[in-house]
Amino acid sequence: MVGMRRRGSGMGKQGGSGRRAGHRAVLSIALLLFLATTAPAEEPGPRKFDLSAAVRHSFPFGSEEAGVEWSDLYDPGPGGALEIGYRIQPRWALYFGGAYDHYPAKEVILPTPVGTVSGRFNDQKLLTLYLGMKGYLLGAEFPQKSAGIDPYLRADLGVTQFNGADFNGLSVAKRSRVFSFSVGLGADVLTYTNFIFFFEGRYEDHGTPDQAGNAFRAIPLSMGLRYLL
Repeated sequence: MVGMRRRGSGMGKQGGSGRRAGHRAVLSIALLLFLATTAPAEEPGPRKFDLSAAVRHSFPFGSEEAGVEWSDLYDPGPGGALEIGYRIQPRWALYFGGAYDHYPAKEVILPTPVGTVSGRFNDQKLLTLYLGMKGYLLGAEFPQKSAGIDPYLRADLGVTQFNGADFNGLSVAKRSRVFSFSVGLGADVLTYTNFIFFFEGRYEDHGTPDQAGNAFRAIPLSMGLRYLL
């Protein structure tokens, strides 16, 4: 019996030690969880990439040939643009994008060697791919943590595809691809989030399409949304 009591006493000491060890383990885990949840969050770095989408309305201008303006042949039309950008520095960004514009044709009266002829060209649909650079006036280092307006200038080079031309159903020009360029200005509206609203105006020279006398030029006005990745 004495032996049993001794053994029982030893088992009780061991059980008490085990319980104290278990309590210490629980307290250690609780302390680690507390420290993990109360430790300051790591400061996010600058967002380098962004995606943007814009709707735009473009106004054709310039001379197609002597006595005929592009705006005589086509009305202003709707379009859209998509871009991906990379912020090299807070004030400088590279971007690659594409734009689509649709210019509805007008009813026109054109002079010919044998008199005048009335009719209409087909609508002109332009697809442009371009690469360019943007320079910001202020250049917030952390746009996602800033608010206000940040103006910028932009310039790009690219290629524009024209869909050809028919006049009263008769083909007068083939589909063509020509070099193009544009310059413009805009402004980002920073919102303390990853979403940025922007407004732009550009001057675009799309080059001279097949059988045209001069380059097709336009001024698109855009508004869109940019998302910081």
